[in-house]
Amino acid sequence: MILFEKNFIIFAILIIFLYYTFLKKYQWQLLLLGSLIFYRKFTGSNFILFSIINTFLFGYAIGKTENKKIKKFFMILCLCINFGLLFLVKYSSFYTDNFGLLIPLGISFYMFQSVSYVIDVYRGSCKPEKNIFKFAIFVSYFPQIIQGPIGRYNRLTPQFFYEHKYDGENFRYGFETICWGVFKKLFVADRIALFVNTVFSNYSEYSGGVIFLGVFAYSIQIYTDFSGGIDIVRGISQILGINLDVNFRRPFFANSVSDFWRRWHITLSAWMKDYVFYSLNLSRPLAFINKKARKALGNKTGKLISVCISTYILYFIVGIWHGAGSNYVFYGIWNGTIISLSLYFEPYFKRIRKRLNLDDAKYFRLFQIIRTNVLVTLGRYFSRADSASTAFSMLKRTFASFGLSDVKLFTLYNMGYDFKGVLLLILCIIVVFTVDLCFEKKINLYKKFDKAGTFVQLSVIAVFILLIVFGVIYSEGYVSTEFIYRQY
Repeated sequence: MILFEKNFIIFAILIIFLYYTFLKKYQWQLLLLGSLIFYRKFTGSNFILFSIINTFLFGYAIGKTENKKIKKFFMILCLCINFGLLFLVKYSSFYTDNFGLLIPLGISFYMFQSVSYVIDVYRGSCKPEKNIFKFAIFVSYFPQIIQGPIGRYNRLTPQFFYEHKYDGENFRYGFETICWGVFKKLFVADRIALFVNTVFSNYSEYSGGVIFLGVFAYSIQIYTDFSGGIDIVRGISQILGINLDVNFRRPFFANSVSDFWRRWHITLSAWMKDYVFYSLNLSRPLAFINKKARKALGNKTGKLISVCISTYILYFIVGIWHGAGSNYVFYGIWNGTIISLSLYFEPYFKRIRKRLNLDDAKYFRLFQIIRTNVLVTLGRYFSRADSASTAFSMLKRTFASFGLSDVKLFTLYNMGYDFKGVLLLILCIIVVFTVDLCFEKKINLYKKFDKAGTFVQLSVIAVFILLIVFGVIYSEGYVSTEFIYRQY
């Protein structure tokens, strides 16, 4: 885990120290140099340099060219080169067999970020950067290079080029965010991984109830793992005075699958919406389908056809982005199907809810949340299983032998947890969801913590350190795991 390695911690502290002391007049240059050193040191690769040079030159050429056809040609060529290489590196055995076994760190994230810049230049929504070094810091900024969030040029880049003075509030907020990310990763994601791995490896030995809980536990694992990592990098960046985009907004409290994905990996969802969905929906083929559908089915129903097709294709792409296996294809198909069906039937659902006054019903919101998490969890069978056949076998066993009678604490004991480990895991999960619930209810815990007395703050810090020492280092059931989204 790079973010927890001693060398990375020393590196980050050194960058922050130099940033506010000896090199504060050269802050963005320091970040650029540090980012390139970081990428080379911790990945052993210079692959990112190609993305920097390639997209910079294409962006500059598009910005300088007035001919629309040439602009479009350069843009399409850039997309083909970048996504062609991404496909080759991620999905082709040619790359792994001939150039090494490891996929370059963060390739998907900085490729998406670079491509968004080129498209924005083509659309005229941002001006082409004339300084390749200033463009390089946008692509290579070291906190976000590992797993995002995916930044946009107009929002992220201007923050690099003015002097940042040390701000105690920024430091405190950044440090608190880092600690929260560490908590989610070490105390929930890494600890629940043992349960998840055991269930997926030996699902034939468990009832449907245990299997479903194992898959739902994977949802918790990937959420605390990914959002925890994002919190750490956002905290580091906050200390440097640079605000990265929010990437999660309490997805487990979503009231629909569409709402869930608007709250989950927000920067990727926004990227897909802006650069894939709208492009598809406004394309000539779908415009033709839309026209024919409106004539045949009426204006209201007909216009949904192209939207549903675009949605379906979008989630199919998201599925194969996660991996080339058939299980990821089904993962995309599942989400595309559910969301497309919900779009189509939403007008009818609205009428029913209005007629029955369900929107004002006390527990209807809870029903929506539970329904959403069940549907999302069913999709996780495909994203976590080794293959589509394994996922279908697990689903079959889930429904064929579903029961909760064997869902007991001793099940966890048999998987390698001790009593303290089980208790700690349950308590930490409760803490994570309680904190998310508070923010969902518009209760800002960061401000409340800052206003708390020194004794309360020091007590929380002391408990956190004790948990690290005794809850992680000296506890059964803890297994250190790499960040899940690093593979993407």
